[in-house]
Amino acid sequence: MFKVLVNSEYEILFNNLKAEAPDSFELTLVDFSAPDEKLNSLLCTTDAIIGQVDLSDAQYESAKRLRIIQTLSAGFDRIELAKAIRYDVMIATNNGANAISVAEHVLMLIFALYRQLLFHHQSVTNGPWKNLKHTNKELSGKTLGIYGLGRIGKELAKRASALGVKVQYFDILRQFETEKELGLKYVFPEELLKNSDIISYHVPKTTFTRQIINQTSLKMMRPDALLINASRGDVQDESAIYEALSSGQISAAGLDVFEVEPLPENSPLRKLKNVVLTPHSAPDSECYVRSVSHALENLLKVSKGETPQSLAVDHEKETRKFLERFPDVEFSPS
Repeated sequence: MFKVLVNSEYEILFNNLKAEAPDSFELTLVDFSAPDEKLNSLLCTTDAIIGQVDLSDAQYESAKRLRIIQTLSAGFDRIELAKAIRYDVMIATNNGANAISVAEHVLMLIFALYRQLLFHHQSVTNGPWKNLKHTNKELSGKTLGIYGLGRIGKELAKRASALGVKVQYFDILRQFETEKELGLKYVFPEELLKNSDIISYHVPKTTFTRQIINQTSLKMMRPDALLINASRGDVQDESAIYEALSSGQISAAGLDVFEVEPLPENSPLRKLKNVVLTPHSAPDSECYVRSVSHALENLLKVSKGETPQSLAVDHEKETRKFLERFPDVEFSPS
């Protein structure tokens, strides 16, 4: 029997996981935030964990059979990758299961801002009836700058290109095949910021990406540019975003993530009219179905001694390699 512990963060999906799991799997729902003797006992015979679980050294030492920690999310922010590697435990993510949903959410934010959707909705529901169509904008023909071309960035590039948008991107890993396939242009961060009508961030949480949306980077953007962030709240300095939006330094912003979630009631962002704010709601029901299927497929591979998909990448290490090759590139202007 291949024994799997599912962290309580995924309790809402536990029945789905059990229903789809092979008969050779035994799934147990546990709460890793409240370790006890029962959990420690279970760890001794556990082959896999589903969840963003950062085990202690003592727990790793107890979990002699543990081979993989599988997340249902794109990130693995709460897991110390180096520690897992020391104990010969693989970390795997959701294989881009949320890529389509997040890409569509980003497009929704862009359209909502360009078409002034919130204002027009309020003008109909609350009055007075007012039409600002003379200041609406078309997306076609605009230049989209994608900061981070992972699975989400690629899905966004595909959809934007189909809408007649020119797409350029920056990533620490240049992707020549994708450039050729989608007609993308590769540029470094400063050019991306200065020459895009829309900047959309899709980067992991690392020491290098912390607050890369800051006063300096915002000043590089055009005054008519849109800022979109549906990646991590840690990558943005919200006080700098507020100043840029309230002063007219940039035109508008669509944010699905925040430094503190829920967004505090006293956040000045709540009072601005040139923002669309959503409560970290970019993922959708379909993406969780894909996440569950992918996770179980991955664990089945591991149970057979095969290599799973979507193994975690050490983004810190890859960024250091990039900066060694391109020391003059300001990856995180500040």
